[in-house]
Amino acid sequence: MPKSQNINPKEVRKPKFIEFGKIPVNQYNKSIEEEKKIFTKEDFLRIYHDMVVIREFETMLNLIKTTNEYNGIPYNHPGPAHLSIGQEAAAVGMAYTLDADDYIFGSHRSHGEILAKGLSAIHRLDEDALYSVMKNYFGGSALKVVEKGFQGTIKDLAVNFLLYGALAEIFARENGFNKGLGGSMHAFFTPFGIYPNNAIVGGSGDISVGAALYKKINRKPGIIVCNIGDASMGCGPVWEGITFATMDQYRTLWDGEYRGGLPLIFNFMM
Repeated sequence: MPKSQNINPKEVRKPKFIEFGKIPVNQYNKSIEEEKKIFTKEDFLRIYHDMVVIREFETMLNLIKTTNEYNGIPYNHPGPAHLSIGQEAAAVGMAYTLDADDYIFGSHRSHGEILAKGLSAIHRLDEDALYSVMKNYFGGSALKVVEKGFQGTIKDLAVNFLLYGALAEIFARENGFNKGLGGSMHAFFTPFGIYPNNAIVGGSGDISVGAALYKKINRKPGIIVCNIGDASMGCGPVWEGITFATMDQYRTLWDGEYRGGLPLIFNFMM
């Protein structure tokens, strides 16, 4: 805030109107042929692969919750499992172009977002960096499980590591990404840029703004994605976050490289 600011009542109290510019709604109208020019065949296969991985992961959780088994393997999980079946495309689309320097904050149903962001980070990290992350995270406790008897590439191993670490966390197991203390709604894995959801609907709406401000002030690479559901539009902190993120001060009071908005995207899951 400035130490002093001149306010002329004659100007401030003049009759006026508050007007907004055009806000685009439902503007997407590309055909499949047009999309084919943007993405390669490998892109489409990876998008489909990531969507299927998420759908099967959540289908497994749903079967365990409703039937106490998966593929003939009995298991009882009394904890929560907030599913997002049907939103796989939204999660993959959100994360597909992001790398480990980009951070996401989860919605109320964040399993798909966690997996999509992890799969995107795995695709972009080289094998040495990936193996270093897996080996050094909590002493490699999760890696030791998935590496035993594994034959394949480091990238494939990293996918198994992601799925196992996330599932063990949801099931409150010590080998989980957060030693089972985060569970279904608070899982995170910062080496892949995955930050936690919380139990408050729309809670990421203001926390993510602080993370974006941190990146801007400290000139850190990457952007922040705030994933929240449409119901969170009824929560005050979400509107406070949006308002804070779009203040005129970023353009009128900040100079040089700091001038401009925050590196932040609000992604509403419908």
